[in-house]
Amino acid sequence: MNKNISVVIPTLGGDLSKTIYRLNSGSIKPNEILVCLPNNSHSLDSVSLGHNNVKIVLCNAYGQVFQRSVGFKLAQYEYVLQLDDDILIDEFCIERLLHGLELLSFNSCISPVFLDQNKSPMHQKKSGFIARIYYQIINGKHGHSPGKITLAGTNFGVNFGDFHKNILEVEWQPGGCILHRKKNLIYDNFFPYKGKAFCEDLIHSFFLKEAGIRMYVTSEATCSTNSSSKLKFTTEIIRDIKARYYFVKLAKLSKTRMFIYYFFYLIRKI
Repeated sequence: MNKNISVVIPTLGGDLSKTIYRLNSGSIKPNEILVCLPNNSHSLDSVSLGHNNVKIVLCNAYGQVFQRSVGFKLAQYEYVLQLDDDILIDEFCIERLLHGLELLSFNSCISPVFLDQNKSPMHQKKSGFIARIYYQIINGKHGHSPGKITLAGTNFGVNFGDFHKNILEVEWQPGGCILHRKKNLIYDNFFPYKGKAFCEDLIHSFFLKEAGIRMYVTSEATCSTNSSSKLKFTTEIIRDIKARYYFVKLAKLSKTRMFIYYFFYLIRKI
């Protein structure tokens, strides 16, 4: 498969050697890897820089969404992989994402299944009576719906057991790894707040849907991350609520269900 592909990675710098090594040792090597740094006070270590397809982009401002948008505008090739700096793709990830995207309409983008550090799917459905009640509280009669956004403005991930075929259409995609056609990219800096971009994957998915882009996950491609999705209780919960409230208003979802979700979240934490 001979396809031209750009990779865009927003980051604060440091050691990206594992992420870049995985990209360059896969079955399809990217033509360019655009590493988007806020400014020249941030840099990559020498190992990360030691690849002829790695290009440094100085964005002159902080913000994951903004830095990614700068990279999107500079991407030269027909296909663009948006990737977080802590994501490790598998050997055939790009090849299988490309294959999946070729089977879909031109107004589509596609993601792999996300695995944790133990190589298990990150998004596992909870079982039992309490879990069923909880899912109904935040999502009404639909309950747990893989790949969907709940009425509370939260999201259900996708597990291997959720696929009837190899490709599943979804309502949202994790921002850590998505393959786009360049013509379908969202170039706007859509995140309205400074600092870490909480819920940006949901907001991004909203604007993709508004632009007529259909979102899919393929079971044939995987990526993994060691980072935890758990919030730092004392420093991040308020910012997460603020960003999710913005998304809930944007998507016209239930503010009441959103606050019920956080009530249960806080009870579990306490």
